[in-house]
This record gives sequence, C-alpha cells and structure tokens, in this order.
Amino acid sequence: MAGRGCPCRRCCSRRAYDRTARHDPPDRADHPSTWRGRCRYDRHMLRSGRLLQLLQTLRGRRSAVTAKALAAMFQVSERTIYRDMETLLELGVPVEGEAGTGFILRPGFFLPSTAFTRDEADAVLLGLRFVMARGDAEIAKAADTALLKITDGMGDDAELRMLGAGLTAGPGEMDRREELSMIRGAMRDRRKLDISYRAEDEACGRRVMWPVALGFFDKVEMLAAWCELRDAFRHFRIDRVKALSVLEEDIPRSRDSLLTAYRRIEPHARI
Repeated sequence: MAGRGCPCRRCCSRRAYDRTARHDPPDRADHPSTWRGRCRYDRHMLRSGRLLQLLQTLRGRRSAVTAKALAAMFQVSERTIYRDMETLLELGVPVEGEAGTGFILRPGFFLPSTAFTRDEADAVLLGLRFVMARGDAEIAKAADTALLKITDGMGDDAELRMLGAGLTAGPGEMDRREELSMIRGAMRDRRKLDISYRAEDEACGRRVMWPVALGFFDKVEMLAAWCELRDAFRHFRIDRVKALSVLEEDIPRSRDSLLTAYRRIEPHARI
C-alpha cells in the first residue's frame, strides 16, 4: 500500500515513508518544498542523477571547481556536495580536492554517455548482440555485461525502446570460440601463434605468425597476421585452421608498428 502523500506511488508502506522522514532530514539548502512528500525511492533517484551530473561537470573542467560553486549549480548545500564527493570516491572515481580548494577529476577517467539517439541505441544494441553471437565466451560475456551497464544508466522508457528495437544477430556457421579466444589473447599479449593451416588447394602446412587483426565476415572469421614463412602479411580463414597454439615467444615489433604497416597495404581496413 503506497503511503499517503507519496506522489510517485512507488514507495513502500506509510510506516517506511514516515521513518525516512524522521531519520533522514534534508539539508538546509534542500528546502522542504523540494523534499517533503517524496518517498525514499524518489530521493534516491534524484541523488543518483545528481552524482552522474557531477561526474559530467567535473569531466568537462580542466581546473578545480569549489563545493560552493557546485552547490549553487545543483541547488543543494555544500554539505551535500561534500557527501556526494565521498560517495564518488567510495565508488572508485578518481576525484581530487579538499575543502576550500575545489575538486577536479584526474585525467583518464572514462564515463560513457547513455543519452543515445534512437539510431545510436540501435547501433549499440546490434553491435553488442553480434559480439554475443559471434565472439568467444569471454568477450560475449563482456558484451552482455556492457549492455546491462548501459541500460542501467538509461531511463525506463529509453531502455524499453532500445531492447525492443527488434535487432539481433545470428551465430556463424562454425563454432570457433576457443580459437578466437586464443587469438585475441595472443594479440593482447603480443605473442606469436603456431598454426597448422589448410590452404585453398587443400595443402596443409605449419605457419608461425604475428597476429594483427581479427575480422568477422558474413560466414567466416579472418585473421590478418605477419607470416614468418612468407615474410609478409597474409590473411587466414579461421575455419581452415586445423590446430593452433600460442607460443611463449614475444612478437619482436610493437603492436602500433604492426598496425601502421598493415594499414599501408590495407588502407580501407577499419582497425
């Protein structure tokens, strides 16, 4: 039963509503005109929104901003700003600053925007569902987690529109998830690969290669790599790989150097 006076009708009992009012008084700047009559759910959502806006504000500034300025911006008390900063620190956000000096966000912190247009939301959804269908187990799980994080930061209506867009992706013709996982790991760790490969003429041979890129096409996945046997870049279909192992030997060139060289011969490759 919703508590009387609760405008959103989502709070629990009147008893919980009254208990919230007794034990969680508002800051002075959060005047009763903006606080009274709101249930715990509403006030929690307001604070969550303010924390996100604080992050966006700090990310857009190159110099420290004082609690007084932030309090005026968000129409709350300075005490509320200090408490919000403590919450951000507890969540792992790299905020620096102290009373009287101001707050600043250390460089390198990434905060993705969840204010997508409908086309952007469709693109994100289709891309993540493609990864879930075609990627190896680890990256497919990561795509699922990423989608949950994105939708958690959206409003209910936006989330329903995004997930109800009717966009999906099907699996490939062959399940090569184990090989894909090993190749991704080798690229990340800059390790050489040793493969047994069946060429188009059905001849089988062993190749040692330096993996550069992994591409997903309509019916097949392709590996772009520097082939030690040919002393050049070559492309390998994953469905023709008969055996694969990651060597302990490091690739003698940096990843940036390999990518730069590969882009020169494949200028249209989106890597």
